[in-house]
Amino acid sequence: MISLMIAILIGLATFASLNASTDLHPFWSVTFGLTASVVVQVLFGLYFKRKINAVMEAIQAAILEGQERVNRKADMFQLKPAGGIKHMQKLLEREQQASIRRAVELTGDLEPWFKWSPLLKKQVSTMRMQFHYQMEEYDKVDELLPSCLFMDPLTVAMKMARMYKTDAPPAKIAKFYKSKTKRFKDDRSALVHALYTWILLKRGETDKAFEILTRLKDKTSNETLSRNWEALANGKPKSFSNAGLGEEWYALRLENPKAGGGGGGKKARRRLK
Repeated sequence: MISLMIAILIGLATFASLNASTDLHPFWSVTFGLTASVVVQVLFGLYFKRKINAVMEAIQAAILEGQERVNRKADMFQLKPAGGIKHMQKLLEREQQASIRRAVELTGDLEPWFKWSPLLKKQVSTMRMQFHYQMEEYDKVDELLPSCLFMDPLTVAMKMARMYKTDAPPAKIAKFYKSKTKRFKDDRSALVHALYTWILLKRGETDKAFEILTRLKDKTSNETLSRNWEALANGKPKSFSNAGLGEEWYALRLENPKAGGGGGGKKARRRLK
């Protein structure tokens, strides 16, 4: 925001200076003033981008480093088990949470730039919310959600999952679902549709879930949505399953993968993605 104000002030100063000290037509004074504002804003943008990208790369490096440590330990435990699966899973989860906490700490390096970039604070809030969601710290998730940007399906799905878990009114969830799915095209919204129809089934609204899947049937090529439509069309709601979405679905923490689907090591690795 400060950068925009500075750019505007420089533009106005350029216009006023040219208008007072030259014989230029006012049109050209305005043009040069606007040009000065744009140039200053672009220069600020390039500078901030370099600074912000450096922090983002450090955050990504912390996550990747943590994931590599988890993968190494998971491989080691598979070759030489020690203490049982639950013990192994706890150790791996502790390791991956340490890397996520480090990533959350690194987001603090972006705070000095909040006043310079209008959307940066919301972007950081969204990032932090996703990290806390991975660590299942839902009190912090709920605290951050009001200041998040809902520009991708996973963030939208996380919001809907929390609405469901906190017993938000069905009409409120429906309104949020309808407003956000409009922005996603093709199969990008598959996770959101799968989640909403899952919520409807959990609330006993099978007919409504079937109606939505029927509308989507010819608009999407997503296999999970198609299989769920078939299950409901054949009167087999118990066959409804979002497991086909894989890690994307299990990241919402609404269901656990079935036994034999990869073990503790795979579960711990999933949470780092």
